[in-house]
Amino acid sequence: MIIAEQKRKENIAEYLLYMYQVEDMIRANELDIDNIEKTLINRFDVSYEVKQDMREWYKSLIAMMRNEQKEEKGHLNILNNIADQLHEMHHQILEQGMDTSYKETFNRAKANIEALRMRSVYGKENDIQVALNGLYGLLILKLKKTPITEETTKAFETITGLVAELSSRYMEGTR
Repeated sequence: MIIAEQKRKENIAEYLLYMYQVEDMIRANELDIDNIEKTLINRFDVSYEVKQDMREWYKSLIAMMRNEQKEEKGHLNILNNIADQLHEMHHQILEQGMDTSYKETFNRAKANIEALRMRSVYGKENDIQVALNGLYGLLILKLKKTPITEETTKAFETITGLVAELSSRYMEGTR
């Protein structure tokens, strides 16, 4: 909750990736608030009141996941809506054709996004969602300390650059 709020204010893409991780942590704890309290909430050195707020936040996420039938996979609708807004902004920038810098950033990442799309189960997703899913997958590999090839690292640098630029523009528009 605390980290999510901070990330949402600073970097919308990091917020989405963090929330994807939160969804997976909730699933790993079998959508059980008592398990979440033991494994996640109690790790924070914060006041009892803040821990209670965190518990309520997790409970609301669990309720949303159940209501949206996202207990096993998928992202919450609120997160999908933000990703859709990012995609819409991406599409508008490209359609306007006036921003050559962004178009160049996208063109550097485009082949890598397509390669990622072909290797993933998210083949029908838009470019930005494929990029976000790929970045989340990369994060998981790093957390597991899985070796990552130089080729993969270079490919993801282009995707990271695109998502970072788009996120920055999004944040400018929401201030």
